[in-house]
Parts: sequence; C-alpha cells; structure tokens
Amino acid sequence: MTPMINTVTRVTLVLMAGLLMGWALHHETRDFTLGMTLGLVAGLVNFRYLAVKVRRVTQSIASNEGNAFSLGFVTRISFAILVTMFAVKIEHFSLVATVAGVFIPQLLAIPAGIYLSVKNKL
Repeated sequence: MTPMINTVTRVTLVLMAGLLMGWALHHETRDFTLGMTLGLVAGLVNFRYLAVKVRRVTQSIASNEGNAFSLGFVTRISFAILVTMFAVKIEHFSLVATVAGVFIPQLLAIPAGIYLSVKNKL
C-alpha cells in the first residue's frame, strides 16, 4: 500500500483505540464511542477497498488491457448502509456517531496527504 493509506490506517486505528478506552472508562458516552468505533471500522474498510479498486483500474489502464472495471461504489455504499442499519437495529450504538465515523477515514486522507507531501514521502 502507499504511505498515505498506511498513515490513514494508523491514525484511524489510534482513534479507535482511544474510543474503546473511552467506552471502557466513561460510561455516559458508551453509545457514542461504540457507534463512532463501528463507523470508523466501516469507513476504514471502505477507504482501503477504494484504494485497491483504484490500483486495479490504474494497472488496467497502464497495461492497456481492455478489462471491464468498476469503482465498487455499490459495494462501498452497501457496506455503509449495512453498518447504519446495524446501528439503527441495536440500540447500543449512536446513529449519528456511526454515520459520522463512516466518513472520517476519507477526511483523514486530506491532512495525511498534506503532511506526506510536505515531508516529500508521496
């Protein structure tokens, strides 16, 4: 994987570890921290899946193969809907935190890209 994907993965895992510590130590915010952790897991899976699909499309174009390709948008949106429905069905998860957590790894790519471009690692 690229350095940006590894950086976003590390930051997301650190966030999830902090949220799980918050879940264990702060009982009043358990639904929020658990929902955000669930959303982060889904967002990280979607982020890494998108990276794999972009890499496959790039290799297909670079090798001049006429393979049919898709970006996997349906798969990613289905996974996000599945996680959201899980949060709705089980009342221990905050729906708002879950939906927000789905988008956080994609948003973390912006500061990670800026940081890595400043460090000349991209």
